[in-house]
Amino acid sequence: MTIWLVEMERVFFILIATTVCFAVPKFRADLVAVCSLLALYLAGVLTVTEALAGFSSTVVVMLAVLFVVGEGISQTGLAGKAGNLLVKLTGNSEFRMLVFVKLLVAGIGSFISNTGTVAILMPIVVNLSVKMNIHPGKLLMPLAFGASMGGALTLIGTAPNLLARDALINHGFPGLSFFDFTPIGLIILFVGTAYMWFVGRKLLDKPYEEKSKVADTLNVSELLRQYQIDEHLHYVQVPEGHNLVGKALKELQWPGEYDVTVLKVQKKTPKSFQLLSTGGDTQDMSTPDYVLEAGDILLLYAETDSLKRLLADTALQTIHRDLVDGLHIQDAHIAEVILTPQSNLINQSLKAISFREKYGLTVLATRCRQQSAKILSVQDKLEYGDAMLVHGKWKNIDMLAKEKSDLVVISHQTKQPETAFNPLRAILAGSVLLGMIIMLVFEWIPAVITVLVAGLLMVLTGSVRSAEQAYRAVNWQIVILIACMLPMATALENSGGVAFIADGITAALGGAGPVAVMAGLYIVTSIFGVFISNTATAVLFLPIAIMAAQHIGVSPLPFVMAVTYAASMSFATPVSTPPNAMVMVAGKYRFIDYMKVGIPLQFIVGLIIILVLPLFFPF
Repeated sequence: MTIWLVEMERVFFILIATTVCFAVPKFRADLVAVCSLLALYLAGVLTVTEALAGFSSTVVVMLAVLFVVGEGISQTGLAGKAGNLLVKLTGNSEFRMLVFVKLLVAGIGSFISNTGTVAILMPIVVNLSVKMNIHPGKLLMPLAFGASMGGALTLIGTAPNLLARDALINHGFPGLSFFDFTPIGLIILFVGTAYMWFVGRKLLDKPYEEKSKVADTLNVSELLRQYQIDEHLHYVQVPEGHNLVGKALKELQWPGEYDVTVLKVQKKTPKSFQLLSTGGDTQDMSTPDYVLEAGDILLLYAETDSLKRLLADTALQTIHRDLVDGLHIQDAHIAEVILTPQSNLINQSLKAISFREKYGLTVLATRCRQQSAKILSVQDKLEYGDAMLVHGKWKNIDMLAKEKSDLVVISHQTKQPETAFNPLRAILAGSVLLGMIIMLVFEWIPAVITVLVAGLLMVLTGSVRSAEQAYRAVNWQIVILIACMLPMATALENSGGVAFIADGITAALGGAGPVAVMAGLYIVTSIFGVFISNTATAVLFLPIAIMAAQHIGVSPLPFVMAVTYAASMSFATPVSTPPNAMVMVAGKYRFIDYMKVGIPLQFIVGLIIILVLPLFFPF
């Protein structure tokens, strides 16, 4: 008995430490989960087989392959076509825009990851907001919340749904079917949409910024002002006979040595050839191989101290911008991008990831949530929540826009790049998705095999460009997180921790009936879900829900569903879910904005779920 208690205390200590680390944005969730797994093994709570069992879980395999299926839908342009439908249906009505945004993101999010769904639709929503002179903040939070609600519509909509099915099967109960989540999910979506129209949008009633009021484009000058770019732009001219003449820009190594970047070059040519950016050779983007000539005027981007060091060492002199004709940062060469919550670029320096060499783009400045903009040196590390203003050729910005797992382009002067629509491959991808859904509904073969076949077909039909692209499409952070957290549930069960928590909940609320116990589970799960990922929350509380139901002698299904919904319906903070974090910078939200809008919504949704669940899933 004493050994059992000591073991349970160890598990609870590791669980508390893990939860605290999850709540600190500085720590990567997957690395925290790995450390937790190792701690459980080293504490003697788990065997090697138990510690590594998560990596063979059918949930982990299904989730990884579903990312590949979602990539096929995205790469063939099928999801982009859905975004174009949003543009056509919206017109100039703010009401239609909010409703269609919610419905479309929920519809797509019920089949592919909510992070990927937001990455696809966020640029479209931002551009539509600009066209309609509506602040993007009025629509991006509904977009994020709609993505979470969409995950509650189907079995494959979000990881907690798959975990709920697996938990029931592992405890000897029938698993959940594909559309078991749909009826209550639709109610949540309807209530959430109504709330965002009548209440939420008023709480997010941000004034549209008149400075960026342009009919069909984003005013790049507003972006430059927000990122405080103008004060860091300088001009120098290469004089005759200077030792820089004949040298390529990459030989100078100014970014690494001085933190000075050459953005553009204006050649000394006859006035008749000094054309704008749409023609002529007078202005060139500063490629690393560009060879300097006498008379060239360089547009430099640097802080004052860095510029002074460069001028002192090179004997160059600045020239006043009024003396320079037409050399400026052009609209078509500026874009604002944000890091996704699971981006591989987080905690990496620009130098370490060879950002400029890989993408051919210059990072002018960064902003982290509500902080002021700052110039990022090549050694500074990118942080969680960063938005970046980049400068370069549109084809390079287009390439960057395709890296949706790491970055999302949210603002650009010209038309947003669209994934090329391939009708044949789109039909094949749509057919594979439809076939997968049918197979999952009727369960003719095990669900994990169905998903594996669908993922393989996405690659073989060319819907996903290559096997390498399929591997890149998988969000390995989430996969590792789940695989490493599943043994935590095993440790809690083995040590008696699950029984201890379940006994506490049933002892406190069991006398009031199963609805009270279910409500208690929902509230506790919701509180945890505000601070840690929905996946980790579901892993921890699903076994507790099943045991609590067994203790009071009722069906575990409504308890499991309550925990699953509570884990996914988290709106109160920007760190509650990846979609919430993704829209924070683009919507110019503060932490308090999520609390104002999210806490009432979370309460309303929770109340509806507690009242409605027993009607669909009796005790």
